[in-house]
Amino acid sequence: MKKTLKNALVIMLVTGLCLSLVGIATADEPTVGEINVSPVDPPRQSDVTFTVDVTGVSIEEVSLVVMECVEEGGTEICHPGENVSMAIITGDTWEVTKTLSYDDTTIGHCWLVVKDNGTWYSYQNDNSTWTNFTVVPGGDGNGDNGDGTNGGDNGTNGTPGFELVLLVSSIVLALFIYEKKRIK
Repeated sequence: MKKTLKNALVIMLVTGLCLSLVGIATADEPTVGEINVSPVDPPRQSDVTFTVDVTGVSIEEVSLVVMECVEEGGTEICHPGENVSMAIITGDTWEVTKTLSYDDTTIGHCWLVVKDNGTWYSYQNDNSTWTNFTVVPGGDGNGDNGDGTNGGDNGTNGTPGFELVLLVSSIVLALFIYEKKRIK
């Protein structure tokens, strides 16, 4: 009887561990599209509209971080990034209009922070999802959009949710069984 109980416990432990690892490996991160900037080359201190498609399990909130920089001699000096909440306009499309803040800006960078199914994902450390745009002293807002490094790739800043609880529980149970066996 004791042997059957031990075998059942070991099977449950191994199953729980496997399920927790599969859950962690398959935790999907939101899919972030290219951030579109309109006008493409905005004038300093003008209104700029940012639009992006974001899909996920349950997108709850999307924020855009806009950082304005001055580029001189190949060196960028950036003002602190400003976080602005985006609003859903249709389906998976989010949009916000923001007024650029500084009168010395020559280049801008922006990236997303997304809350999907209770988990926050920041794309600040993934430069491949940034959108870069040129800011002109007083131009007409027409031209190309930066250096072509816009959106498309997902970051890896997601954190596991309930799967972590299963993993920790399985490890604690395994240690408990091992200690109990060692004492006898």
